[in-house]
Order: sequence, then structure tokens, then C-alpha cells
Amino acid sequence: MSQSTTQLLLAALGVSGTLAAAILTQVLQKKAERERRSAEDLRRWHAERFRVAKELLYKIKESERILWSACASLPNEDEYARLRRAGHTTLLNVPESDVPPESEDFLVFDVIHLAIVREAIEQASTLLEAAEHLTAEISILSDGPTPTAAEAMFEATADAVGSLETTRGTQEAAFEAVIAMKEPIARFQAAVRDELGVTVPPENGSDRRRLSR
Repeated sequence: MSQSTTQLLLAALGVSGTLAAAILTQVLQKKAERERRSAEDLRRWHAERFRVAKELLYKIKESERILWSACASLPNEDEYARLRRAGHTTLLNVPESDVPPESEDFLVFDVIHLAIVREAIEQASTLLEAAEHLTAEISILSDGPTPTAAEAMFEATADAVGSLETTRGTQEAAFEAVIAMKEPIARFQAAVRDELGVTVPPENGSDRRRLSR
């Protein structure tokens, strides 16, 4: 093999090596860019899921607080029966003329109690409407147990609102409906923690128990 041929082969090998290195560098750069974008997408969706879950949980917990306080102002069984005989199926439509005027007796369902219950139902209904939109968002953003838990929590809250609104129930049934919200709320919190990879150290619970003693 002549010297010139050898030089040409070496030159060709050099060019091929440079080209291969350039191609490999480009491939690695594209892979790194894809991984970077994937990581950014993951962080963005992680943050979005946290935001929606937090907003939904806040609205449900606020509804729970409002409804629980209002339960104490509901009619007793005799007062419920009287309202039903008057043709009222919901406390929202009861006119003030069909309940006793304001009195000092907290055991009597008067116009003050009616106003308290109405305001609570209206506030909780507004929160529930917003919670419905957030529940729909979660069904799009999340998969697995979280959307199911969100729907169960929403339904439990809707049942509690209905229990306070209807005249066909009892004060005890309304209290029970609000209490029944706690388990779906806990399941939703657990599902979101699992999805987002949030861990609660067990020693925190132990610390709280020690502090409460």
C-alpha cells in the first residue's frame, strides 16, 4: 500500500471518528433535553396536583366546619313535624312567619336559628359548587385512587348539606351525616399523600401524643 493511500485511509478514519463523535454528542444532547423536559413536566404536574388537592380539601373542610356548627340550630322532631305539616320540604323555603319570633330559649327553633341554618346551607352549597369543579380537575390531573377518593369526599359533603336542608330528617341524622364526612376526607388525604410521595414521619404522631399528656 502506497504512502498516499495510507494517508487517505487515515484521513478518512479521522473524519469518520469526528463525525461519529459529533453524532453521538448530538444524540446525547437530545436525550438530555428530553429528560430535562420530562423532569420539568413532572415537577409542573406535581405542583398542579398539589394545588388542586389542597384547594379541594380546604373547601370540604370549611364546609364541614360550617355544617357542624349549624347542626346545633336545627329544629327538634316536633318542630320538623310542624314544618312538614305546613308543606315545607326544605328549610331554605320556610318563611319567617311559620317559625316563632326571636326568643331567649335556645331550645326553640326561632327566626334566629332559621337564619343561622340558611346561611350555613348557602355557604356550604357555594363551597360545594367550587369543590365540584376541583373534583373534575382532579379526575383529569390524577389517576388511581385519588379521583375516586375525591368523588367520595364530594358525595359525602353533598349528603351532609342535604341532611341539613331537608325537613324530612332529624337533628341527629344531620350530625351523623357531617360526622360521616371524616372518613372520606381521611381517605382522600391518604390517597394524595401516596400519589405525591408525601410521607408523615411516625414520630410526629408520637410527639403530639406526648405533648397532649
